[in-house]
Amino acid sequence: MKSYDILVLGSSYLTELSVKHLLDMGDYNLVGYVPCRNTPVEGDIPLKRVDVNHPCDIKLSLQYDIIVEDTSNTYNLHTGLLPEYGGRDILDHTIKNGDREQGLTFHKMTERMDYGSIISKTTYPVFKNDTSFDLYQRMLSVAPCFLHSSLKLLESLSDEQIESCYKYPPRMYNRGDFE
Repeated sequence: MKSYDILVLGSSYLTELSVKHLLDMGDYNLVGYVPCRNTPVEGDIPLKRVDVNHPCDIKLSLQYDIIVEDTSNTYNLHTGLLPEYGGRDILDHTIKNGDREQGLTFHKMTERMDYGSIISKTTYPVFKNDTSFDLYQRMLSVAPCFLHSSLKLLESLSDEQIESCYKYPPRMYNRGDFE
């Protein structure tokens, strides 16, 4: 099995929880993190801040708000189910659309936003009176373990297998696009 040196891109609370879980599991060497531009660090990410070009085997985007120029060996934990929910404000759009489930998607990044080989997905329920905060809390309860299992799955796949995984242009949601 492969063992990765991982550079984390992001500085949200989801980033913090995921980093702490990965460190607790001890399977990967987390070489540092690159904070978001528009979201201040919300808590305590127990990694050193580094440049986006810091040496690593893979880059891992966790709610990162800057376009990644070099997407080779870059993976994203998307906070929605792809390809149905690309873009931003996924939880608000989920409630607006009346969906009964939402989830997370772990995918390889490309120059096209939220498009790339889908490695794995997981879902969680959406209840009638949920708010986006309720969904965010539910997402936080599954995201760290899902991320770890997705990285373990990634270890077992060849580059050819990753490239052949399902990919389809996502339906893109934008902030404030409510009809």
